[in-house]
Amino acid sequence: MGGDYWFTYLYKSQTAERIRAVEQERLAAEVRSVYRQQQLAARHRRHQVKLTASKPAEFVEVASWASSPTEVIEWIGEDSNWPPTDDPMAGLLARQRSGECSAWSARVSDRLVGFGALHVRHGGKVAELSHLLVKRHRHAVAIAVEVVRQLAALAFADPHMEVLRLQVYAHDALRNRAYEQVGFRAAILNSRAAKVGTDTWDRLEMFLERPSAQRLL
Repeated sequence: MGGDYWFTYLYKSQTAERIRAVEQERLAAEVRSVYRQQQLAARHRRHQVKLTASKPAEFVEVASWASSPTEVIEWIGEDSNWPPTDDPMAGLLARQRSGECSAWSARVSDRLVGFGALHVRHGGKVAELSHLLVKRHRHAVAIAVEVVRQLAALAFADPHMEVLRLQVYAHDALRNRAYEQVGFRAAILNSRAAKVGTDTWDRLEMFLERPSAQRLL
């Protein structure tokens, strides 16, 4: 009888210890979650990104951020080889002046930190996001995500806009992470879309549909 009591006591004690351990881990996880949320909020406050229509002088500064063949081709994001036959920034500026696209500069505390463009297609139902570029920074991915999010919001501010599309090279980790975090999904793979030196690169086409809550009835 005494032995049964001892084993019952031991079992209950061990169970209570396990319950306490689980509860302590749950509380610790909650603390870590709150801490992460506070850190993200603080980072967001430090990096308040604001988009404004790009000025011609800003095109020159943005172009200086992509200096190597790899960076330029990744930035252009189209079927192209190195060296490019045309000045990509001059072409983009000409399209902006003609109204074919809108170029946007991203600033944090008045510092130019990013760039992107929107091209309206198919009678205003489709927009193409292109030329995403973020200045080198330890929080470059976070800034890129916010630039893409705001560009998407600009595109979908038109109630007739149905989908946003873009092209990005499969190996381009920073841009792919930014697009995926905003909600873009890869749908088409174009193999060997660009040739840089002896390397050939695959290119993805990604799409983001208008959020269902914003769709016209």
